[in-house]
Amino acid sequence: MTFLQSQILYALPLILLPIVIHLINQNRHKTVQWAATMFLLQAKRMVRGMAKLRYVLILIARMLAVAGLLLAISRPMSGGWLGLAGGGAPELTVIILDRSASMELQDPQSGLSRRDTALEKVSGLFRDLGRNARTVLFDTATGRHIELTDATSLAELSETSSTATAADLSSTLQSAAEFITTSEAGRTDVWVCSDLQRSGWQPASGRWKTIREQLSNREGLRLYLLLYGDDGPENLAVEVSNVSRRQTDSGAELLMDIDVRQTSGVITDQTRRIPLSLVINGARSAFEVDLTSGVGRLGGHAIPVDRDAVRGWGRLELPRDGNPQDNVWNFVYAEPPVQKTVIVSDDQSTGELLRLAASVPAERGARAEAIVLGPAAVETIDFPNTALILWQAELPGGELLQRLEGWVRRGGALICFPTAAPGNQTAFGLGWSGWKSPQQGERFAVSSWRTDSGLLANTRNGAPLPVGQVPVFQVCGMTGEPAAELASLTDGVPLLVRAQLDAGNVWFCATLPGPQYSGLASNGIVFYVLIQRALAAGLQGQGSARQFPCGSADMPAAADWTALDLQAEDILSVNRPLLPGVWQSGDRLLALNRPLQEDDAERVREEELQQALSGLNFTVIRDAAGSGDSLAAEVWRAFLILMIFALMAEALLCLPQPAVLSGAARGLGK
Repeated sequence: MTFLQSQILYALPLILLPIVIHLINQNRHKTVQWAATMFLLQAKRMVRGMAKLRYVLILIARMLAVAGLLLAISRPMSGGWLGLAGGGAPELTVIILDRSASMELQDPQSGLSRRDTALEKVSGLFRDLGRNARTVLFDTATGRHIELTDATSLAELSETSSTATAADLSSTLQSAAEFITTSEAGRTDVWVCSDLQRSGWQPASGRWKTIREQLSNREGLRLYLLLYGDDGPENLAVEVSNVSRRQTDSGAELLMDIDVRQTSGVITDQTRRIPLSLVINGARSAFEVDLTSGVGRLGGHAIPVDRDAVRGWGRLELPRDGNPQDNVWNFVYAEPPVQKTVIVSDDQSTGELLRLAASVPAERGARAEAIVLGPAAVETIDFPNTALILWQAELPGGELLQRLEGWVRRGGALICFPTAAPGNQTAFGLGWSGWKSPQQGERFAVSSWRTDSGLLANTRNGAPLPVGQVPVFQVCGMTGEPAAELASLTDGVPLLVRAQLDAGNVWFCATLPGPQYSGLASNGIVFYVLIQRALAAGLQGQGSARQFPCGSADMPAAADWTALDLQAEDILSVNRPLLPGVWQSGDRLLALNRPLQEDDAERVREEELQQALSGLNFTVIRDAAGSGDSLAAEVWRAFLILMIFALMAEALLCLPQPAVLSGAARGLGK
């Protein structure tokens, strides 16, 4: 509990005033012996115990009345976080705001999102407490920080507006920790407003150790976590992938894969039809998709387009639901670039198998090119014009790894395969631990794989790939924590995983296509589709039609962008890279969409949160979008009621007690 008029608390010794007055009155009159009333002394002794108790209760009631009055006029504040607020006002307040797309999940009654609610709560806290400490805002969308002149108007800042970006809370909190260390401030409060999404927090990241080391030894630092981990209302998210244009006898058409996924709300087995609206070059059409068990997919959906429209843009829309930021997916298309694949391998036979799978294009009329390089020749890779790299060598490190990470973030695709003798090097958070053979039998069996999305998803007509028919004779173990497991063998051994990366496509395949390792080459359908889908993902970052996740650092400068969609015309240039839209920059078409990890509703578990912040003085405040409860509220009314009840009790105790005295007198008469 804290007090807005804390100086009044210096008057609390006035609570003792009733006792002082009682003592003064007790010694004010001189005692005179009077024989006529001596008989009453014995009766008074008989009721002395009860009288003393009544006097004590009267004094306590009067003291409570004075205390209640003083506490009421000192304007006490109470809230779930105020248990640690006894150290006084902070010198520095740091606000870390999660501006990711998942924070836009809204309360259906109030229409307020998680981000809106968090801003309202924190602004209201500053307004109620009236503190004028130095306040600094860090936001996850830009990674920058600004000093606030008025923390009560957070919602009015462009730096707190909605975005469709992903969050990296560990990176942002590390930047804030470095700022706090260099600022040399005394008492510091840190407020983190987030939805606790796992992809944003990355509890296994090594940054948390650095954060703990920087903050745990700072005296007077308090960390408050304002968390929105509730499931929220029903929400659907849409995605469009593998957009391609092809000529037909009657003209041309666009082919695309459409995925609709339920990310929150109650998921049922009942099938329902979801209306979709598609805009291509300004022309709108409508159709429906069947949603079963929270998943709906249209593979190879064809839309007729003008034969002369060799490039253009489009937008797919869902009806308005819980989160408007995942209801739209933008795409652009143009003449396809050369499908260039580079295989880095120290094994000639494996390199040739990979080259064969990548050199035959999946679409008629497309141009493909695949070359094999040894590990010593990786410096010659033409990264800007390469869509896919198949890495079957010792995992890269140092400057080479940084170049690969930058290329992946710009849209390139990478699949890592193990070598015959893998080392202990790690890349993208994963590594190889050594080859394993099945404990029973001659082969591993593929026990499960993802059919709704990823490299092994069902085909465009909905038929599953024959992944379960692929035998695996040897598998290489993995170290590290992947972002998603796309296929696994018996006993839960991972076969194909997606690496954790805030932007870009990186996969690790735990076996090789050679006959001594697996049946990928002999059962060529799965192997070919896997490589071609990875190549298609890498092609999104090639040519004059480019796809970018919102907030990507590698997209061109937004100052000279021209909006192709009327909905994007009013977006300020500083916010263009942070919001979905379709743009033209020179001769290039740009489509911006939310990062797909924002569709992952998995939250950080309580024990993971405790481990990540162990050693820090932190308080968790659970909240929900649209909640009207304030972080701190004045509770002076409770103390005023206490004063009233104390005065009523004092009045009752002061009433005369004739029955007791007359009873004592009758006892003397007997």
